[in-house]
Amino acid sequence: MTAKNLGSIFLESGKRLPGKRAFLYKVKGHYAPITWNDFLKKASAAAWELERQGVRAGDRVAILSENRPEWAAVDCAAQCLGAATVPIYTSLTSPEIEYILRDSGAKVVAVSTPILFDKVVAIHRSVPSLEAILAFDSSVSVSKNRVKLPFSVFSDIERAAPPDYPLEARAAAVDGESIASVIYTSGTTGAPKGVLLTHANFLANVEFSAKTLHMSESDVHLSFLPLCHVFERMAGYYLMVKIGATIAYAESMDTVAANLLEVRPTFVLGVPRFFEKIQSRVLEAVKSAGPARKGLFFWAKELGEKRRAGKRVGALESAAANALVYKKFKKRLGGRVRFCVSGGAPLAREIAEFFHDLGVMIYEGYGLTETSPVISVNREEAWRFGSVGVPLEGLRVKIAEDGEIATAGACVMKGYLNRPEDTAAVLKDGWFHTGDLGKIDKDGFLWITGRKKELIVTSGGKKVPTRTIEELIEADDAVLRCVLFGDGRRFITALLVPSRERVLAFAKAEKIAYTDYGELLKNPAVRRFFERRVEERQANLASYEKIKYFAFLENDFTQEGGELTPTLKVKRDVVLSRHKDVLLPFYEKDKDAS
Repeated sequence: MTAKNLGSIFLESGKRLPGKRAFLYKVKGHYAPITWNDFLKKASAAAWELERQGVRAGDRVAILSENRPEWAAVDCAAQCLGAATVPIYTSLTSPEIEYILRDSGAKVVAVSTPILFDKVVAIHRSVPSLEAILAFDSSVSVSKNRVKLPFSVFSDIERAAPPDYPLEARAAAVDGESIASVIYTSGTTGAPKGVLLTHANFLANVEFSAKTLHMSESDVHLSFLPLCHVFERMAGYYLMVKIGATIAYAESMDTVAANLLEVRPTFVLGVPRFFEKIQSRVLEAVKSAGPARKGLFFWAKELGEKRRAGKRVGALESAAANALVYKKFKKRLGGRVRFCVSGGAPLAREIAEFFHDLGVMIYEGYGLTETSPVISVNREEAWRFGSVGVPLEGLRVKIAEDGEIATAGACVMKGYLNRPEDTAAVLKDGWFHTGDLGKIDKDGFLWITGRKKELIVTSGGKKVPTRTIEELIEADDAVLRCVLFGDGRRFITALLVPSRERVLAFAKAEKIAYTDYGELLKNPAVRRFFERRVEERQANLASYEKIKYFAFLENDFTQEGGELTPTLKVKRDVVLSRHKDVLLPFYEKDKDAS
C-alpha cells in the first residue's frame, strides 16, 4: 500500500484528478458537481476551523448528519489532522447521542439540520468534553443562542478560511496506526461499544477490496446507505476516494429509486432489504401486467434459470430476452450497473438467484465493524450462491474447534474504546473471533451456518438482541415465553406462550364465551389484550427491535419434548424449526413493511 493514511488518499486523488467530478449532490432539483479541487478547498476550510477550535491529533470529532459533501469534508479534515471521527446515526435519540459523545470524549460535533441540532441542544450540557459545534446548514444558526459553546456555520468557514492552509503538511504528520474512527456498534446486551479502527485498518480493506471488485475512476456510486455504517464508509466512500470514482448522494432513502435513474450508477452497494424491495416491486408489476407481458417475463427468467443451471441458451434467445426484459429490469438500477454488492446482513439465496436470472449479479459479502469491514466476498471470477465468497487476499480466516469464524490481518480493529475486557474476549492470540459460526469448503468459499451469540440481523442490517427483548416481554405476567424470529427478514415476529391463568381470568372478566382454550386464543379481544401489553413493554425499543406480529402457542415448552435444555433454557433452533410456519405468513401478508 502506498498511502500512509486516509488523508493521503484524498490528497493523491485531488492531485491526480483536480478537475474531475468527485461528488454530486442535489441542488434545486438537479445534481451539481464538486470537483476534486473544490472538495479539497472545503476540506481545508474544515480543517482550519477544527484546528481553530482546538482539535489536535488524537481528539474526537463527532458527525451527526445524513450523507452529504460536508460529511466527507469534515471527515477528510479530521483524518488530515490525525483526529478520529465519530459517526452518529441521525435516527438516534438525544440520550443515545449523549452516551456516544460522552464515551468517545468528542471535542467537536458537526451537525447538519435544525432537527438534529435540537437533539444536541437537549444534551450538550451533559457532555463535558464538548467544546464547539459546527453546523452544515445555515438555518441552524437561528438557534445558536440555545447553546453556550463556540458555534460556526460551514458556509462562513469556507469564506473565512485562508487559501494557503497547509492541509498536505498536516496530513504528512499523521501516523497510519493512529485511530481514524470510533464506530459504535450494539451487542446483545449493555451499552454500545466503540470500535477503534485505525487508518491502516481502513487502508488495508480498501486495498484488498479494490483488487477484488475491479473498479476504476470511471465508476459512479450512488451513496444511500448511512456513512455511519462501516460498509458504506469503506466501500462506498474511502474505496471510491482511493480509485477516484464519483460519489453521488441520494437525497434520502425515500428517493433512492428516482436517484438511481438520475445518477445511473455503474454498481450498487446495498443491504438485503434494498434488493428485496426491488424484487417485490418487480413481481407486483408482473402480477398486474397483461398475459403477454407476464408470459414474456417468466420466459426470460426461465432462460436465466437455465444459464444458472449450466444449460446452453441460444444466442438469439439471449438477445431477445435482453432486449425485451433484462434491459428493463436493469433500468430500475439506472441502466448501466455492472454488478451489485450486498452486505450488512445475510442475503436470501432466492434474491441473489432472482437478480441473476434477470441479468444482474449480486455479490454477497461478509464482515463486521471490527474488521473494517469486509472479510470475504463473492466476485466476478469466483462466486457461489448461498456462500459469502472467498476471503480477501491479505486476510487469514479459520474455523475454530467450536465452529466459530476467526480472522487475522491488517483489517482487524485495535480494540473497543474503554473496554479492555470486551477487547480481550474477542481478540485472542492475534485472531479476532467473530461470534459467527461457519465452514470453509474445499474451494475456499466461506459459508455462514449460524451465530454463536443469539443475535438477529434483519435484512436491513439492524442487529436485534434476542434475549434482551424476549426477557422484556416475558417480564409481563401474562406471557410465559417469548421467542423472536426474523433473522434476515424485514421485521421481527414472535412466538408467545401466554399465561393460561391470565387468559382465563381475562375471559371471565370480559364475559367471553368459548368452548376450549385454543378457540379462546383466537378471540379478537384476547389478541387486542396482548397487543396492548406487548406494545407497552417495548415502548422504549428502536422501531427495528419491535415485534410487529406474534402468534400464540397453547402449551409451554418442555424438556421432554426437546424444546428446553436441562437448565430449562429454550432451544431456539428446535422451537423455531417446529413453529416458524405460523410466523412466515406474516411476511407474505406485509411485504411492504419496513
